[in-house]
Amino acid sequence: NLKCSCFCCNTLHSCIEYNRFINMEKSEKDNKKRSQNNNKNPNYKKKVFVFSIKLSLVAFALFATVCMYYYSVVLNSSLEAEEKWSLPAIVYSRPLELSVDQKITYTQLLYELNLLKYRKVYDPKNPGEYSESKNKTKLVIIRRAFDFPSGREEARPLLLSFTNNKIARIQDADTLNDIDYVMLEPVLLDRLGDEEQEDRVLIKYDDLPQKFVDTLLYVEDRDFYSHYGVNPLAILRAVYVNLKAGKRKQGGSTITQQLVKNYFLTREKTLDRKVREIFMSLIVDARYEKNEIIEMYCNEIYLGRGKRDIYGFGLASRYYFGLPINELDWHQVAMLVAMIKGPSYYNPHRHPERVKERRDLVLKLMNQAGKISDKELALYTNKPLGVVNNSDIQKMSVPSYISLLKSELVKLLGNDYIKNYKNLVIHTSLDPQVQIAANKAVESVMSSFNKNRKKKLESAVVVSNWRTSDVLAVVGSSDPSYPGLNRVTNAKRQIGSLVKPAAYLTAFANGWHLGSMVHDSQVTVKQKNGQLWTPKNFDNKFLGWMPLYEAFATSRNVPMVRVGMNVKVKNVIDTLNLLGYRGSLQEVPSLLLGSMSMTPYEVNQMYSTIAREGLFDKLSVVRAISDKNTVIYDRANELRAEQVVDPRDAYLTIYGMTVVTSSGTAKLLNKYNKTLAGKTGTSNSNRDSWFSGFDNDELVTVWVGYDDNSPTGLTGSSGALRVYDKFASIRGVKELKIAKPEGVEFVNFSMIGSNSYIMDAETCTDVDEYVELPVRTDMVRSEQMKKCGNFFKRAYDAAEGFIQGLFY
Repeated sequence: NLKCSCFCCNTLHSCIEYNRFINMEKSEKDNKKRSQNNNKNPNYKKKVFVFSIKLSLVAFALFATVCMYYYSVVLNSSLEAEEKWSLPAIVYSRPLELSVDQKITYTQLLYELNLLKYRKVYDPKNPGEYSESKNKTKLVIIRRAFDFPSGREEARPLLLSFTNNKIARIQDADTLNDIDYVMLEPVLLDRLGDEEQEDRVLIKYDDLPQKFVDTLLYVEDRDFYSHYGVNPLAILRAVYVNLKAGKRKQGGSTITQQLVKNYFLTREKTLDRKVREIFMSLIVDARYEKNEIIEMYCNEIYLGRGKRDIYGFGLASRYYFGLPINELDWHQVAMLVAMIKGPSYYNPHRHPERVKERRDLVLKLMNQAGKISDKELALYTNKPLGVVNNSDIQKMSVPSYISLLKSELVKLLGNDYIKNYKNLVIHTSLDPQVQIAANKAVESVMSSFNKNRKKKLESAVVVSNWRTSDVLAVVGSSDPSYPGLNRVTNAKRQIGSLVKPAAYLTAFANGWHLGSMVHDSQVTVKQKNGQLWTPKNFDNKFLGWMPLYEAFATSRNVPMVRVGMNVKVKNVIDTLNLLGYRGSLQEVPSLLLGSMSMTPYEVNQMYSTIAREGLFDKLSVVRAISDKNTVIYDRANELRAEQVVDPRDAYLTIYGMTVVTSSGTAKLLNKYNKTLAGKTGTSNSNRDSWFSGFDNDELVTVWVGYDDNSPTGLTGSSGALRVYDKFASIRGVKELKIAKPEGVEFVNFSMIGSNSYIMDAETCTDVDEYVELPVRTDMVRSEQMKKCGNFFKRAYDAAEGFIQGLFY
């Protein structure tokens, strides 16, 4: 490609020289350009290097920021079980206290073990197991460990021997050393929480049986202890299996990833969520020990729904089997692990066939892993699911008691106690044995009463231990399991003759004696408004002169009015307030016959003060409350009891009530051949039927009536007393033993016409003619004392008394 032609040049040499020059010039330009490029290269490389460094630093800073962010999220989440979850308040009954010579039957103790879900086995070795002797006189019990209010007690083997319906001996089943006193754990009653609060029973890793850990890891994450929160091989394997199957058949998530997904993230299936899940799983694995992760996973996982969602294996174990997780057998463990794949799809209550198939698959896997033998595999796969048919984990339905408990908790802890306290544990005084007896009594008697009635009669029962003021049982309806109106605390009804013990107590404080004479005859009282009031007896009869204790026992109205007006209605009101009634009362004569209204709970409080010989102690359902193992309330440490009425007057009142049960309106109870104290009550037109009475330990108040306050046709004797009688036949009766206060002595009364005399003990030896009754010695006046003379003197006195009676 020459730039010229020989035709344009004079000679060929000139042409060649010209081309050479041109080529040289081009070469110089190329060299110069190359030189310039070579001079530029060092700056270019440097810039690229610097840019790369900066980019790396930015990327690292961004990575570090993300790391710090997610690490702070994990760190500040308080993922640890003791801090992370706000738990419902757990409510327990009283623990069963066992001591030598305690009156508890073999059958009653077996019933308690059944409530606690102890399992009968041939050779008990594990907590929650027991065995019986052939002659039904001995029990071997492996008591569970429990955190009692007084402190934790570990599992313990016990040997109990029974004789004559009481515990004859308690021994350590291993060493055979004698034990004087021991407690069985309380019954779980309820879990109190708001609707938005998740429900769970927290468990520690040490609570998990090895069979459970082995099954969980083998089925869900076999490489758990070797990976760092994420298992890439498992993910690739799951991808391959799912692609091959054309659908999602296998998951590659580790237990750590499942924990992160459940706790931090949503269930949306997006790439972004999966990346965050992996990232945070690595952090969680670095932050916590492996066993901690298992523990947190076991407390967090969702496992179905009862009344509320069920979270964690601790709650699931109790909900589905009624047992703590450390007492589950292989087939039960397999079922819980099987449910992880789909708690709703594998719900044992709705889809038992699906669950059993999945459970048996888990058992086969454990057989392949060498954890159970072929023989055990056959045994466990043939077992039914064995889930309990409860709608909640509580084993006793005590809605009225829980209603009363909630009211007391508000007074003790405030309205927002559920929100203000995270882990409340409440120990109540409910006695399951007493509650069941009360339930059965109400169900039996009320079903009989309602058999031929057009309307439903209702009932309410409250049982307390009058020595301790513990509320032992509450029934708020003729259907004890009904969660509606709690009539024990919310139904105020006229109490009728239940007021009379308080009125007579007032009389004893004002100089009256049980042997004082009172006239049962028509009486008319002018009230403050000018109206006249003429009370009548129930039988519309007047019986003339009678001793006060007989008027008390037979619940005569007119004698009560005469005595009450004598001591003044205002003083009777003061006595009622001292005994524990806090409502306002009108100073009207009809109050002496029970025209005021009270709830069964208020009546029980009043009679409890009488039973304790005038010592007031507010009734309570709460024994102790703790939060995170810190006791925040212990009733045993509260200074509560206060002497409000003279114990001598209370003693005389109790004695009068024992006559009511032996020969008065409650003489039905005389069949037990035990000393009992009680009083029947009937309001106007038989609208309300009442009984309140006590043996040596338990005070029972019973009301029967219609909610609309219409007449029932029942008196206290024919209605409420029948419920108490049934309760006593189930529960048993303990002889009432009341200590006689100083200043009270038993004397002989002679009652002639309108007069009664206290007979001189030295000169009056013919005791068969007299009635022995207790008196306050400081209230005995000299004119009431009488010495005995000869036969003619006694005959003259008798005739004089007879004549006086005729003309009074």
